[in-house]
Amino acid sequence: MLRFLACSLFAIFLLSSAHAADWELAVDSHDVRVWTRAVPDYPIREIRAETTVKSTLNGLVALLMDTENAARWIYRTDRIDLLKRDDASGSFLIHVMTDFPWPLTDRDAVVEGRIVQAADTGMISVSSRSLPASSYPASTDFVRMPDMEGSWTFQPLADGQVKVVMTMRANPGGNIPAAVVNLIIHETPYRTLRGLRKVIAEPRYQNAKLPQIREP
Repeated sequence: MLRFLACSLFAIFLLSSAHAADWELAVDSHDVRVWTRAVPDYPIREIRAETTVKSTLNGLVALLMDTENAARWIYRTDRIDLLKRDDASGSFLIHVMTDFPWPLTDRDAVVEGRIVQAADTGMISVSSRSLPASSYPASTDFVRMPDMEGSWTFQPLADGQVKVVMTMRANPGGNIPAAVVNLIIHETPYRTLRGLRKVIAEPRYQNAKLPQIREP
């Protein structure tokens, strides 16, 4: 059964902010680059990360839809449960559970989003944002994240290459100092894209054929 995935704190985020600061390069290693920037009136820095992989568009979407295997490659993702999906509109609702290092409490979020493909360029965009905490029963095992927003984009290039971009703005909530979060904010997208590069060539993804996805 196809399962739509939006990234946890290492899922998947595209924000635009007219008054945000310029992007600052934080990591450039193993064919993955990560930038961060300050956002006005928001405690946590926004991130943008990108890499280029050889893959079909179907393969990349199939990877995102494979929620059962999300923990294999999305950094510190413990589990993602599919709550609702509408294939006709490409909309989805998921419960994302994120593993935080001891002694911090794990985080969770209920995220809604949509997957679309541009008719002219074939580029795929997966946008998502968290719902208010009251929209889904909370658990004492987790701290509900107050805000998550962002996207993945898959831009087809020549010779079967695809440019993968993820952007993210996420507030973990609780009593973690923002300065501490900002110090290591680049780690999640960097390790997530490295994880994607390791698994994307698997036949289960490259042999996928999804009716809603067109190859260039």
